[in-house]
Amino acid sequence: MTFVYTTTLLITVVAALLVFNMYRKAHTDFIDERVLPIQNFPSSFDGVRIFFISDIHRRILDNHTIHAISSIDLVIIAGDLMERGVPMENVRENITRLKQLNAPLYFIWGNNDYEGDYHDLDALLLDEGVHILGNSAVEFESETGDTFNVLGIDPYLHHEGNSGFAFEGANSKCKIMVIHDPSIFEQLPQEQQEQVDLVLSGHTHGGQIRFMGLGLSERGGLKTVNGIPVFISEGYGTRLIPFRLGTRAECHILTITG
Repeated sequence: MTFVYTTTLLITVVAALLVFNMYRKAHTDFIDERVLPIQNFPSSFDGVRIFFISDIHRRILDNHTIHAISSIDLVIIAGDLMERGVPMENVRENITRLKQLNAPLYFIWGNNDYEGDYHDLDALLLDEGVHILGNSAVEFESETGDTFNVLGIDPYLHHEGNSGFAFEGANSKCKIMVIHDPSIFEQLPQEQQEQVDLVLSGHTHGGQIRFMGLGLSERGGLKTVNGIPVFISEGYGTRLIPFRLGTRAECHILTITG
């Protein structure tokens, strides 16, 4: 009887420690900083620093994380800023904290952003001065007149067929595409893929829960799709359960160079 009780107690303690560790992992920020050299990027920009974040979901950005970041040129939110049940006050607070980086904010839609009343989200973002990239592009110009484009693809409400609209407004030789789900990029027509120099994405959470290196989705990081570099974030928040195992709650400082 004592052995059974001791074994049960040990299992309970181990399980509790595992759950605590998984929760802590999901709420401990990791700032991933890397340089991404890409083809066609104009050298006259002398590098562009992007704060890149995706899949915030139910979390509130940690002020300590924001205060640890400086000298940002652009902030890009790659979708799933919220999900069903997240109060708009939380979304506004996250935007307010991102504004502390003193850089223009750009947003693309994720699938979970459409779970609630997306009209309210759209209105909030516009009210906060966030630039929404829904199958559209924005152009940046250096002091010497060189340019590059950032394109946003939204396949959820507007469907894949409208991705061409993003390219209509992208006349620069260098194009950086932001798309929530990296698998959508692989579904784009080849002639569109070939115009892109870099893809920034999220959605997968890196699998969120991984056992012995195995998960429902691949780990985040940089990979190549048809010769095009595709960067995948493991996301800042979590989906369904507030736990992580074998993945990171991450945001990124990406320095884009030629």
